[in-house]
Amino acid sequence: MSIIDILNERKQYMPDLQLKEISFGLNKLYIINIQTVSDSSQSNKFILDYLAKRSLLKNEIVSSLKKDIINYIPSISFIEINESQVFEYLFNGFTIIIYKDEIIAIETRAQLDRAISEPTSEPTIKGPKDSFNENYNMNIGLIRRRIKSEDLYINELTIGDKTKTKIGIIYLNDIVDKELLNDVIDKIKIIKTDKILDTYYIKELIKQENKTIIPTIKSTEKPDNVAKNLTEGKICIISENSSNVLIVPTFFIDYFYNNEDNYQKKFYVYFVKLIRILALLITIFAPAIYLSLITYDQQMLPTDLLINFSLQRSGVPFPALIEAFLLMITFELLYEADALTPTTRGTSLSILGALVLGDAAVAAGIVSPIMVIVIAITAISSIFFSYQDFQSSIRLYRYLVMLLSCFFGLIGIVFGFLFILTKLCSVKTFNRPYIISFGIFKSKNALIKHGLLNQNTDKNI
Repeated sequence: MSIIDILNERKQYMPDLQLKEISFGLNKLYIINIQTVSDSSQSNKFILDYLAKRSLLKNEIVSSLKKDIINYIPSISFIEINESQVFEYLFNGFTIIIYKDEIIAIETRAQLDRAISEPTSEPTIKGPKDSFNENYNMNIGLIRRRIKSEDLYINELTIGDKTKTKIGIIYLNDIVDKELLNDVIDKIKIIKTDKILDTYYIKELIKQENKTIIPTIKSTEKPDNVAKNLTEGKICIISENSSNVLIVPTFFIDYFYNNEDNYQKKFYVYFVKLIRILALLITIFAPAIYLSLITYDQQMLPTDLLINFSLQRSGVPFPALIEAFLLMITFELLYEADALTPTTRGTSLSILGALVLGDAAVAAGIVSPIMVIVIAITAISSIFFSYQDFQSSIRLYRYLVMLLSCFFGLIGIVFGFLFILTKLCSVKTFNRPYIISFGIFKSKNALIKHGLLNQNTDKNI
C-alpha cells in the first residue's frame, strides 16, 4: 500500500489532515499537511502560489522535484525524506510534497507557542528577565544569544514511541568532560517509554543510579542560568514542549546558589550562603530540638525558660509530638494549596492560614504559642530553597529527625544528623560524588582553559 493510500485511509480519523492533488507536468503531485500544527498561509505562499505561477503546469516535463524546489521556492527549511518519516514530519508542522518517488518536507510550522515572559519559579531582581517557553528552537536561540561560540554543540535525539519527542543535549565541546557526555547520551538512548511530554519525564528515567529522595538533577527556566552552567563544563538537556531545561550533573552545593549572587559583592555572597546553610539546619532540626528539650532533656533548659514552656503547654491536651505534627501537617496543606491556587487568591489563603487559623488554634488551647513560633521559623527557613524537589527532601528528613528526637532525645538528633550526612556522602550523580568541593564545578578541560590547572597534571577533578 502506497503512502497516499495510507493517508487517504487515515483521513477519516484525522479531520485536520489536508491532502491536495494537483496535476504537475505529466504526473500527479500531492501536497499534505496537518491543519492544526501547520500554518496554511505559509503553504499557500511558498508552495501553492509557486505551483500556480510555474510554467510546468502547462504539461512541461519535471526532471526533479527537489531541483525544482531549490530553484524556485524561496525557502531553505526543507528536507528530502522517505515514506516511513512522513507522519513524523507532518506532526511536526511540515508540509509534505510527493511527486513520483520523491518526498520533500518543507517547514511550515504554526505559531502555537506563548511569547517570552518573565520566570515564575525563579524570580530575579537585577538579572535578565527572560525565560524559556515551550518552543524548542526559541529556547536554543535564547542560549545561543548568550554563548556565541562554534564549540556549542547540540546532539539531537528522538525518544518516546508515541510522542516522538525531540530532545537536545547541549554542551561546550572544548571544555566538557567526554566521559560524562558519553554517560549522559547512553542513559538517554536506552530510555524505552511511550511518552516524553516534558524534561521531567527524562529526569525520572536517567537518575536511576540513586535510590534517594535527594534531587541529583536540577532544572531551570532561565537561559542565563543554563549559559552559566554550560561554561562550567556541565551538560544541559532541552526538550520540545517544555519550558524547563535539565542541568547535569548537579551537586549539593548547587542548591545554595541563587542567580542574584552574580550581582552582589563577593563578601556579601559568602555571608548569604552561610545564612542559607544555617536556614537548612534550622528547617530540618528546629522542631526536633524543641521536642527533645521539652520531652527528654529538660535539664538542659534554664529553669525560668522551662517553667515558661510548662505554663504555655499546661492547657494543651495533646503530647508535644502530636501537637508538632498537627501544625506541620497544617503547614503542608497550606503549602500545597498555595502552590495550586491562582495568584489572585494565594494571598487571601496565606492570611487565612497563618493569622486566622494560627491565632484561633492558640486561643482554643489546641496548640501552644511557642510551638507556633517554632513551626513558623521552620517554615520561613525552608523558603530560602525555591527548588521544589530539594524542599520536598528537606521536609521528609525533618519528619524523620522529629520522630528520632521524641524517642531518643538529643541523641536521636545526632543519629539523624549522621544518617543524613552519611546518605549525602554515599550519593553519586553521574559517577561523581554529590558532596563535591564547595567551589564551582569545572571539568579538567575547563580548569586548564581558565588557567586554574596545569595542562600536564594528571590530577582528577
